[in-house]
Amino acid sequence: MAAKANFQDEPITEINVVPLVDIVLVLLIIFMVTANFMAKPAIDMELPKADTAERKERNQFSLLLGEDGSIAIGEKRISDTQAPAQFRQMFEEYKSEKRATAQAEGRRLSDNQATLLAQKELTMIIEADKKVSHGRIIHFIDLARKTGIFKYAFNVDAPE
Repeated sequence: MAAKANFQDEPITEINVVPLVDIVLVLLIIFMVTANFMAKPAIDMELPKADTAERKERNQFSLLLGEDGSIAIGEKRISDTQAPAQFRQMFEEYKSEKRATAQAEGRRLSDNQATLLAQKELTMIIEADKKVSHGRIIHFIDLARKTGIFKYAFNVDAPE
């Protein structure tokens, strides 16, 4: 028969953290997975359907036009009068990013070269509700072109 150990009568003074770490990691994974489902666009809209779709690249930003007249660039809501300034800001930020990338590679870009690169590469993705008028969309394309953003595309929902 086994003898009893005499240390069982002593109080437990250590905390076992392994189960705690396991629980925290499981919760972290659950939150990471569900966070993608919780992301809500700045404007609720119903995009038109299309058979062809492309994925978003780094040199793109979204312009959202809601049926109710609401406007957002990315996730930031703006007013109609703020759009030109926001387009200029996106254009300048992209130029700065290009200059920083070139500098990190050991090259130097002049302001003119950075402007030409931004005009060539920066793309505005228009996400307009299917009930937004054609004239309103053209108005924002015109504002972007005045800023130097010449490339644009339309976002659509792929069919199921």
